[in-house]
Amino acid sequence: MKLYKVSEAATKDSSRLPEAQQLQGIIARGEFIIAKGSISGTKFLIDKLHGYGGLPRRPLPPIDPGDAERLWEHPHVQELLKLERELNGNSLP
Repeated sequence: MKLYKVSEAATKDSSRLPEAQQLQGIIARGEFIIAKGSISGTKFLIDKLHGYGGLPRRPLPPIDPGDAERLWEHPHVQELLKLERELNGNSLP
């Protein structure tokens, strides 16, 4: 929502464009890495963050534990989570 609001504001005030681009960069990099983790990786992250999600339904395999840890620790994912924490004013794991 923040990205949308800043992007809308940038259409009227070009000085807001760098902020919109910075937010878009963080979001796009994080989402790219998460997408590479597929459904199994996404479910792992949701479970880790919110306590639900669990394993994907068959025939999809669960994410390899090593891959899950690398996904969680990836700098782009952590940057995205940091941004979300800042915007929501709460603490995610």
